[in-house]
Amino acid sequence: MIPKVTNEMVSRGAKRQEVSKSNKQKEEHEEPKVLTSSINNRMLAGFHRTSNAFLEYPAKGLKGDINSNFYEFLAMGRVPYLIGSGTFIGVFNAASKFFDSRGAQKSKKIGLKLAAGVIFYALAKTLSKDLVTRPVAWATGVDIEQPYLNVIYPFPKVILTEPPKPNEAGEKGQKRIIQDLAPQYQYQKLWESVEFPRIDLVEPEFFDKVARKNGLGENLNNAEGEAKPILKNVISTATTAQRISSFLWAACGVALAACGDWDQYYDTYISNTKLGKTPINKDMTWKEKLGVKISNGYNKTKNATLALKDAFASSAKELYNGAPGSKGFKKHAGKGLIFAALGSTVFGVANTIIRARSMGKNLCDEKVIDKNQDSMVV
Repeated sequence: MIPKVTNEMVSRGAKRQEVSKSNKQKEEHEEPKVLTSSINNRMLAGFHRTSNAFLEYPAKGLKGDINSNFYEFLAMGRVPYLIGSGTFIGVFNAASKFFDSRGAQKSKKIGLKLAAGVIFYALAKTLSKDLVTRPVAWATGVDIEQPYLNVIYPFPKVILTEPPKPNEAGEKGQKRIIQDLAPQYQYQKLWESVEFPRIDLVEPEFFDKVARKNGLGENLNNAEGEAKPILKNVISTATTAQRISSFLWAACGVALAACGDWDQYYDTYISNTKLGKTPINKDMTWKEKLGVKISNGYNKTKNATLALKDAFASSAKELYNGAPGSKGFKKHAGKGLIFAALGSTVFGVANTIIRARSMGKNLCDEKVIDKNQDSMVV
């Protein structure tokens, strides 16, 4: 007996075809790939994450998009920092127009110091990370800043159309159109998580290198299994060391902006509109006037940049030696901060490397199994 074909059976068949088509498309999808740990890739990842944290992720979250994820939530965490820093700087500069000429000058100087503090904070915190990651990567073979490009395929979008005309069976209903969305790209780090490191994206040679550098030997039968405990230990200790030292170096950057004679730098090279300025005569042609303006701007920028080196050196000297006439804690506070940042960096790197080597040595001292052979050692 031939079964009667119903609308439900046709609907199920259409859904199976959609699933089959979707699975076929997934086979052609891009896969996550490991990127080189270069400055360009780090800058690209930072720009991508920051721009989307402002322009895309908040809108998705406010709309209740089902494709929002925890990565986007974490990325938006930098938004209040950037907005707060801009507000912190702008308060004094924007308010200067409400003061008299002397008050406006003072307000702008304070704004300059705050701007320098924010810039030095960001630079010191960012650049100091390599003071930990580079020695650790060279000694253990694990670069905790190793980036990779993750590819996310969002849930398809379901569009409900207006009810069509009654079909032959006299039934009505909305037509569902399934629209595949473009893949989303996320710049992440291989070793962001200790519990779930992305070991599926690295080649077997990576674990051979980690095993060799940490004293486990070469040509191991199960290099991944032997090196994984060391890998997780390095991720944990190096990440902790990096975060502690980077904040201490960031504090040095803020202290650097608070020291030195930045007021003189501002008076001489920033607010002085006559510095290195060639006068423009009325008899000049527009081309000559344009050339003079370009030359004046170039000379002022050049002089200010060269003077920045002297201002930076003066600030560093005052941070280390203390302000003239200072005594006791005020005299040695800056020096203590510098040594604290330097000591935390050295200790963090040494602790990470020593612990990794110690784990490798302990595993090799367990002579129950020869790690280069398939047989038991009697």
